[in-house]
Amino acid sequence: MVKHIVFFKLTSVGNNYAKEIELKQMEEIFSALPLKLKFIQEYRTGKNFTITDHAWDFVIDSTFINREDLQKYQVSTEHRDAVQKASHIEKTKAIIDYEY
Repeated sequence: MVKHIVFFKLTSVGNNYAKEIELKQMEEIFSALPLKLKFIQEYRTGKNFTITDHAWDFVIDSTFINREDLQKYQVSTEHRDAVQKASHIEKTKAIIDYEY
C-alpha cells in the first residue's frame, strides 16, 4: 500500500473570512476526486483547527494499492484539472509518499 499525504499552507489570505472561503474551495475541488478515480483506495481532505504559526491549513490524505496507481492519480486529467482549479489560491505545499 502507498500513502500519499499533501499539506497546504495558504499564503496570501488577509483575514479569517477570506481564508475560510479559500479552504472551502480547496475542499470542494479535491474531495470530488475519489468519486471520479476508482483506483483510489482511501481519500480524505481536512481543514486544520489548531491555531499556531507552524500549523498547515489543509490536508489531502490518500491511499493507493501501489506506486503505479499513485502515478496514475498524479497524471490523471481529473487530478490535473483539480490542481488547475485551485491554482488561483496562493499556497505552499509539502508532500510525503511512503509504502507500508
